[in-house]
Amino acid sequence: MQIQPPKREVSFDNVPIFAVSGFFGGVNPNEGNISFFQDNLIPQIGHQAPGQIVLETIEHKFVATVKMSPAVFKRMAFFLQEHVKRYEQQFGEIKLDLRPQNKKEESDTPSYYG
Repeated sequence: MQIQPPKREVSFDNVPIFAVSGFFGGVNPNEGNISFFQDNLIPQIGHQAPGQIVLETIEHKFVATVKMSPAVFKRMAFFLQEHVKRYEQQFGEIKLDLRPQNKKEESDTPSYYG
Protein backbone atom coordinates (compact mmCIF):
# COMPACT_ATOMS: atom_id res chain seq x y z
CA MET A 1 0.00 0.00 0.00
CA GLN A 2 1.36 3.39 -0.99
CA ILE A 3 1.18 6.17 1.61
CA GLN A 4 -0.43 9.31 0.29
CA PRO A 5 0.91 12.71 1.39
CA PRO A 6 -1.56 14.79 3.38
CA LYS A 7 -3.91 17.06 1.46
CA ARG A 8 -2.93 20.73 1.77
CA GLU A 9 -5.43 23.51 2.31
CA VAL A 10 -4.34 27.12 1.95
CA SER A 11 -6.01 30.11 3.59
CA PHE A 12 -4.97 33.74 3.36
CA ASP A 13 -7.71 35.05 5.66
CA ASN A 14 -6.64 37.84 8.05
CA VAL A 15 -2.95 37.72 7.09
CA PRO A 16 -1.23 41.00 8.05
CA ILE A 17 0.28 42.99 5.18
CA PHE A 18 3.30 45.26 5.67
CA ALA A 19 4.94 47.66 3.22
CA VAL A 20 8.65 47.30 3.93
CA SER A 21 11.74 49.34 3.08
CA GLY A 22 14.28 46.61 3.67
CA PHE A 23 15.38 43.69 5.78
CA PHE A 24 18.13 42.07 7.83
CA GLY A 25 18.66 38.36 7.81
CA GLY A 26 20.93 35.42 8.09
CA VAL A 27 21.15 31.65 8.26
CA ASN A 28 23.10 29.29 10.50
CA PRO A 29 22.97 25.51 11.03
CA ASN A 30 19.94 25.86 13.32
CA GLU A 31 17.70 28.41 11.58
CA GLY A 32 17.26 31.08 8.98
CA ASN A 33 15.63 34.40 9.82
CA ILE A 34 14.58 37.56 8.04
CA SER A 35 13.50 40.71 9.92
CA PHE A 36 11.60 43.28 7.85
CA PHE A 37 11.59 47.02 8.58
CA GLN A 38 9.88 50.21 7.49
CA ASP A 39 11.88 53.44 7.22
CA ASN A 40 10.64 56.23 9.46
CA LEU A 41 12.07 59.54 8.21
CA ILE A 42 12.73 62.00 11.05
CA PRO A 43 13.17 65.59 9.79
CA GLN A 44 14.86 68.29 11.87
CA ILE A 45 14.93 72.08 11.64
CA GLY A 46 18.05 73.07 9.70
CA HIS A 47 20.33 75.88 10.85
CA GLN A 48 21.69 77.02 7.48
CA ALA A 49 18.60 78.89 6.24
CA PRO A 50 15.36 80.12 7.87
CA GLY A 51 12.64 77.47 7.67
CA GLN A 52 15.02 74.83 6.34
CA ILE A 53 14.10 71.23 7.12
CA VAL A 54 16.74 68.53 6.81
CA LEU A 55 16.61 64.78 7.08
CA GLU A 56 19.00 63.86 9.88
CA THR A 57 17.72 60.44 10.92
CA ILE A 58 16.18 57.40 9.27
CA GLU A 59 14.76 55.03 11.87
CA HIS A 60 14.24 51.37 10.99
CA LYS A 61 10.98 50.25 12.58
CA PHE A 62 10.86 46.45 12.56
CA VAL A 63 7.44 45.06 11.68
CA ALA A 64 8.02 41.31 11.43
CA THR A 65 10.61 38.59 11.91
CA VAL A 66 10.24 35.29 10.10
CA LYS A 67 12.16 32.24 11.37
CA MET A 68 12.55 29.05 9.34
CA SER A 69 14.75 26.01 8.83
CA PRO A 70 17.87 26.39 6.66
CA ALA A 71 16.11 24.27 3.99
CA VAL A 72 13.10 26.62 3.86
CA PHE A 73 15.50 29.60 3.81
CA LYS A 74 17.21 28.10 0.72
CA ARG A 75 13.88 27.30 -0.99
CA MET A 76 12.82 30.90 -0.38
CA ALA A 77 16.06 32.15 -1.98
CA PHE A 78 15.40 30.02 -5.09
CA PHE A 79 11.77 31.21 -5.19
CA LEU A 80 12.82 34.87 -5.02
CA GLN A 81 15.57 34.43 -7.63
CA GLU A 82 13.13 32.83 -10.06
CA HIS A 83 10.60 35.66 -9.65
CA VAL A 84 13.27 38.35 -10.13
CA LYS A 85 14.46 36.54 -13.27
CA ARG A 86 10.92 36.44 -14.71
CA TYR A 87 10.31 40.09 -13.83
CA GLU A 88 13.54 41.25 -15.48
CA GLN A 89 12.85 39.21 -18.62
CA GLN A 90 9.51 40.95 -18.96
CA PHE A 91 10.25 44.49 -17.69
CA GLY A 92 14.04 44.93 -17.69
CA GLU A 93 16.68 45.04 -15.00
CA ILE A 94 15.72 46.14 -11.51
CA LYS A 95 18.23 48.85 -10.54
CA LEU A 96 19.61 48.66 -7.01
CA ASP A 97 20.92 51.36 -4.70
CA LEU A 98 23.65 49.22 -3.17
CA ARG A 99 24.34 50.09 0.45
CA PRO A 100 27.17 48.87 2.62
CA GLN A 101 26.63 45.40 4.00
CA ASN A 102 28.07 43.65 6.99
CA LYS A 103 31.37 42.18 5.72
CA LYS A 104 31.75 39.44 8.37
CA GLU A 105 31.88 35.95 6.92
CA GLU A 106 30.10 34.24 9.82
CA SER A 107 26.94 32.53 8.61
CA ASP A 108 24.98 33.47 11.73
CA THR A 109 25.85 37.18 11.52
CA PRO A 110 22.87 38.98 10.00
CA SER A 111 23.51 40.85 6.77
CA TYR A 112 21.91 44.20 6.00
CA TYR A 113 19.96 44.54 2.82
CA GLY A 114 17.48 47.13 1.90
